Amino acid sequence: MLHSEEAIVRTQGLKLWYKVSGTGPICIMPTPGWGPSSDMYFQTLTPLETMFTLVYLDTRGTGHSERPTQANAYTYDQFAADVDALRYQLGQDRVWLMGHSEAGRHALYYALQYPDHCAGLILLDAVSFQDEQSRMDMEARIQKRQHEPWFDLAYQAFTSQRMPESDAALATLVQSILPFYYYDVANIEMNAVYHAATSMSVDAFKGSTQCQWHKTNLMPRLGEIRVPTLVVVGSHDFICSPLHAHRLHMGIIGSKLILIENAGHFSWFEQPDLFFSKVKEGLTTVQ
Repeated sequence: MLHSEEAIVRTQGLKLWYKVSGTGPICIMPTPGWGPSSDMYFQTLTPLETMFTLVYLDTRGTGHSERPTQANAYTYDQFAADVDALRYQLGQDRVWLMGHSEAGRHALYYALQYPDHCAGLILLDAVSFQDEQSRMDMEARIQKRQHEPWFDLAYQAFTSQRMPESDAALATLVQSILPFYYYDVANIEMNAVYHAATSMSVDAFKGSTQCQWHKTNLMPRLGEIRVPTLVVVGSHDFICSPLHAHRLHMGIIGSKLILIENAGHFSWFEQPDLFFSKVKEGLTTVQ
């Protein structure tokens, strides 16, 4: 067991902030890496702290962590090395990783690059690979909502090619497209405090774009992953949809797939009771 604390890990010339809370095996949860801080995660995933000592990591350039001086310093290799430096500082030979959205792909990358140090994976509404099939799936899910009163403004923001130039501008952009990420938009207001607490980093956003994350395809290597893996997805997630979850489940031998009905990209926000009960049950079957 680790006592609840906030600390710094020094890695590759940067100071990265992390928060430790819970009891049980160590599970590192990095932020998605493209901009958001870890606040929404450590404020809402506390029910899992009865099963794991969760280590919430503000990845390079986000939250309380230092920002690289160069936009090309946001590669998958660098993120994986950061996580491994944290594992080493925590004195652990092997750790679990939990990743939401793009952080799911970072977790997969770590499992492939450091197989001897990965004990298991929890992939929450995680991205697989963005190809023509997934783009068509996403667009179809978007168009199903075209009659919603918020659709036009949200779609205009989502499809805009304009790069935000400040943290505040990125936060405004994210807020404007949130309706797509929810099954029931009424739940946005219910969870507004968590979104408001989560800071955004335009430097990380630009860095992830420059490093062309969208071209990273780990699908051919998923069969190399041989650790307990839980794949969880909201039934109405439009961007990391059940298509992505099914790909991950089929590619990772022995993984367990959990579908959370009537939920979008933040499945534990919209269906907390169902989410936590199914995840806890699922963890007992894959470990």
